[in-house]
Parts: sequence; C-alpha cells; structure tokens
Amino acid sequence: MTEEKKYTILIGAGGTGGHIFPAIALAKKFKSDGHKVVIVGTGNALEKKIFAQYDIETVFFKNRFKDTSRLKKYLAALTRPDRELRRYVAELSPQLILGMGGYASFDLCKTASEPGNITMPYVVIHEQNAKAGRANRYIAATQAKGIIEGLPGGFGWKTTFFSLSAATEDHVFLGNPVRDEILNIDKTVKPFPDKSKKPRIFIMGGSQGARSINMTAPKAISLLMADHPVEVMHDSGEQDFETVKNQYLELGIDAKITNFNPNIDEAYAWADLLIGRAGAMTVSEVSAIGLPSILIPFPHAMDNHQWFNAQFLAEKGGAEVILDKDLKPDILAHTIKRIFQEENKLSDMSKSAFDETFVDATENITQFCYKMIEKPPLQVPFFDGS
Repeated sequence: MTEEKKYTILIGAGGTGGHIFPAIALAKKFKSDGHKVVIVGTGNALEKKIFAQYDIETVFFKNRFKDTSRLKKYLAALTRPDRELRRYVAELSPQLILGMGGYASFDLCKTASEPGNITMPYVVIHEQNAKAGRANRYIAATQAKGIIEGLPGGFGWKTTFFSLSAATEDHVFLGNPVRDEILNIDKTVKPFPDKSKKPRIFIMGGSQGARSINMTAPKAISLLMADHPVEVMHDSGEQDFETVKNQYLELGIDAKITNFNPNIDEAYAWADLLIGRAGAMTVSEVSAIGLPSILIPFPHAMDNHQWFNAQFLAEKGGAEVILDKDLKPDILAHTIKRIFQEENKLSDMSKSAFDETFVDATENITQFCYKMIEKPPLQVPFFDGS
C-alpha cells in the first residue's frame, strides 16, 4: 500500500539532540520508502551541525519562543505562526506533520489547522520522555490526531481525556527511534567477577547539566580501584575536559578522557556499565542493546522528566538510580562495586534493560504514520488567510 503512494511529510524537530536524532532516524526511513520528507527546524548551531551530516532536506524558520519570558511564550502560543511558515506549509501541502516536541515543532503543528490549507494534514506528535513537555501537551489537546509515546506514560489522564485522538489505537507507546549504528551493536554482557578482563565503565558526563557527574566520578573510581580495578572511558564535554583529565592524573588513574565522543556506539559496545544522565535517548539506547546503567537524573530538567525516564529502567531492574543530591564518591563507588560483585547482577540488569520496542521503534512509528495518512482526509473550506 505505502510503496505505491508517495507522501509529503514534514517533521518538526530541533533545539536539542534528544529531538533531532529521533527525527533523523524517522526521516531516513520515510525517505528510503520513497516519500518526500523535510525536517523543519529553527536553525540553531547544533541543528545545522547535525543536519549537515545527513542527506535529508531541511528548512529553518524563526523560533518565536527563544529567549523570551514565560508570559511572552504563553501569549505567542495563542497567536498564529509566522506568515512565512504558514505559506511554506500551505504551498507544500503535506499529508502529515510529525512533531517531535519542543518549541521547534510547536508552530509547525499549529499550521495544520490554518485557513488556506485545502486539505488539512494529519498531525502526529512523538514525545520522547516519560513525562510530556508543555509544547506536546498543548498540541496533543488541540491539534494531534495521533499520539506516540517514546517512553510509556508520557501523557497524564487530563491530556489523554481532552486529546483529539478518536481511538485508543491512535495513542500508542512505540518507543524512541534509535540510530542504526547503535542497533548494530552485538552486545554480550559477561557476568562478574570475571578474571579474564577488568570491568569496563563508560561515564557519559557531557557538556550540559552533568558537572556533578564529572566532578564526582573520578573520586568514586579512585575509591573503587583500591580493591576492584576497572577500565574507564569518560566523555566529559568540552567545559570540564581539563578539570576531569587533571583529576584522573592526580589520582593516578589511567582513564581515556574525551571532550566529545562522536562514536557513541563504540563506547556502548566497549562498556559493561554506563554511568550518566537519564535523557530519553540515553534510556532508549541502553534499552535497545541491554546495557546496564547507573542513572543520575538531571534535577533541573523540565517537570523533572529525567527522573521519570530513569524509573522506566529502574522499575524493571535494568538500572540503578542515584539522585543528584545524593551523588557522593563513596555512594557511587559502593553502587558500582555491588553491581560487579553481586552474583549475576550485571547479566540480570542487562536482560531487564533490553526492550525490543526500541529495536523496532523506527519501523513501527513510520507504519503508524502511514496508517494515519490513509485515514479519510480532513477537508476544510478554502480560505486565503494570508
């Protein structure tokens, strides 16, 4: 069915990698299926850097919500999107608008109901986190005909009750799309203690919101090394790189330190245990390959969504969670030691973490979108609202 028809699909995504990378995975799939797909972003430096690496058509429009007060954002949400964006969508006449969350996709989703569109495109939103952001909650209640959850339970009962989704099958948990290079990892977790090699720990500090991890992890590894030698790879981000490197040197620890690791798949394949924040894509990626983890949710994330993300894995036994306020070298060291010393703990965590939903997410999401397009078209009277 879908092979014979050619659709035009717009994907609204930008702002952060958590929105961008799932959009790229879906865009590549739509394109490989023969459809016209365009990613609509805001044109910030991160978007341009990442999108330039892929053969995917992208366009950028002004972000009306950037660097404004909460009141101005609220007022802007009640007004029409900019004329340039409205005209672009009307001229392209897409069959589907897929919003990936955040303000980068907010205005694009709103254009679906604009006067001037002869046939209204269906709006589907994809929420990456276990607690939906404000932009997606608003779109779910006012625009979306399909709601996809990247982690289960993203939308509360109020959003679900007032949403436009006509049927339960139009509100589904399908996971977050994971990049092919990660899905191709052949992950085999060895039980510990294992005398054939030292346990390998990948610490994913990163450059934003992870200073507490960067400052605590080297000291925790030093405490651990006293009676439990390990190998360490630490991605510190640029801001803390020199400080983290000097900490390991002063502690006499031979660790591989990077300021940015572009080959995250290789780090995942190398590691026996991940230590990092609980962003939606991190949780999804370790779920796709069954990588045990210690997660420290970023405490200042909007609506505390990283804590909810972490609970998805913790409740299954696939991760240990340490609150940021409790992150101390001795606590982190003790948690690592327990994972490696307790019989079958690491392998059990790996089995619990693995979830095939994330392996199949890209295929299942694209098929869901095709199903939405195939529904009877939403007809509206023609009116030039320019």
